[in-house]
Amino acid sequence: MNHYNKYQVEDFVQDLRFRAWVLGRSPADNLQWEEWLRQYPEKQAIVEEAKSLVVATQIEKINISEQDIQTGIQAILKRTESKQVFLKKRKWLKMSAIAACLCVLLAAGWILFFDGNKEKTTNSLSITSNDNAIKNKSEKPFSMQLSDGTTVTLKGESQLNVAPDFGQKNRTVYLIGEAFFEVKKDAQRPFIVIGGGIVTKVLGTSFNVRAYQGEAKTLVTVKTGKVTVYQEEKISKKGSKTVKTAQILLTPNQQVIFEREKEKLVKTLVEKPILLDTQATKNQFVFEETPISKVFGLLEKSYGIKMVYDSELLADCNLTAVFEQETLYEKIDIICETIQATYEIADGQIVIYAKGCK
Repeated sequence: MNHYNKYQVEDFVQDLRFRAWVLGRSPADNLQWEEWLRQYPEKQAIVEEAKSLVVATQIEKINISEQDIQTGIQAILKRTESKQVFLKKRKWLKMSAIAACLCVLLAAGWILFFDGNKEKTTNSLSITSNDNAIKNKSEKPFSMQLSDGTTVTLKGESQLNVAPDFGQKNRTVYLIGEAFFEVKKDAQRPFIVIGGGIVTKVLGTSFNVRAYQGEAKTLVTVKTGKVTVYQEEKISKKGSKTVKTAQILLTPNQQVIFEREKEKLVKTLVEKPILLDTQATKNQFVFEETPISKVFGLLEKSYGIKMVYDSELLADCNLTAVFEQETLYEKIDIICETIQATYEIADGQIVIYAKGCK
């Protein structure tokens, strides 16, 4: 281990053996590192600084390549070196530039990794320490994990702000742009996303929010679980009370569109509903003189979307068809053409209009 006596902080941080020791992944090396520090006591301060960086940039529950880790470390080192702080001030209490950078991560309690563009020498991610904001300036999405275990995939040209008290009494984040959330369930502390004029509230589910500045609409799309959406509260004209707005409950394959200018929430279905029933097979969509009520019942179960129709009126309607790769809407088109019906999407449901099959 004699080569370590020439190491600076950045060398230790990038050393695989050193990181494994700091993170407790190589207990067998404990004695060797302790002996080495006794031989080189002058390296104690540098080692402590390097250990703090390794711990701060540790990422849990997200699979990240070694190259991603190296890119993140290099980005931090590059910024601090440009300010002539890293090499000139080695004592712990004097690491002002590094502390300012890491404070955002530690105070908010969340970890991020850098999704750098291999064709560029600079990283597309920018950290601002004064507003606890993570900005993705690239066109590629990247993932991060918050302190509560929630995973956030921040889309291109987007920004996520985390409340200073995140994870203590509440779990509130502020979004500008678009992000996909896989929320860790916590019945005591709902997860809240504020952005684009609306509030999205969940306990534990996965959903997408699109709230870019300059766009006329804000969209919330649900993949799993249930999501509550409502307009941000506003101060009344008298300035004394806040104006409450109605809450909309969304389930998988549903979305809400907030028309900002009209301040109107519209509940509808996603453009391409996905198959929610993982046990569904192609054979399930083979029908031979099958009553329409059973066909609609299967579609409801498979896609999680309510089918509204007059069961008595369609009691004599049957369907013979084989569905394979058709989308939900293509299936509905074929069914309606067969029984001479029409349909529309209303309040996140599919409403069938027909005259019957007598």
